[in-house]
Amino acid sequence: MKISYVATDLEFDSTNDLSHIVEELGDNVSVHFNEWVGDVYRVALGVGHCDTRADEAVAFYCSLLERLSDSAKISWNRCTRRVLDIAFESGTAPKSATYELPEELVRRVSDLGMSLAVTIYPAGSYSDTGKE
Repeated sequence: MKISYVATDLEFDSTNDLSHIVEELGDNVSVHFNEWVGDVYRVALGVGHCDTRADEAVAFYCSLLERLSDSAKISWNRCTRRVLDIAFESGTAPKSATYELPEELVRRVSDLGMSLAVTIYPAGSYSDTGKE
């Protein structure tokens, strides 16, 4: 089974309603989660188009967020958590795999106040375990 990139999700939380940010992002994302959980408003989004590389997905999210309206940017900056979660599925081939985010892209992520997370799912979570 091949080690592979799965997807990148954007997750953000606040003590304020964030639905207007989700509305502005519109058809460009799929909404996994957009609701109050206790005293925290939580959002988790996926890229609405088929992203094939982690760096492309991260750049896409940055572009969307950089174009937010002024009022949405204020809400974004008040978020208590802003994370891009890059997911991979583990495997047995190749011996190792390296995925790099260019310095300029990491700077864009930082300028938007986001952190990066990496989630690694067990082999077979997203693909047929019989395929190499």
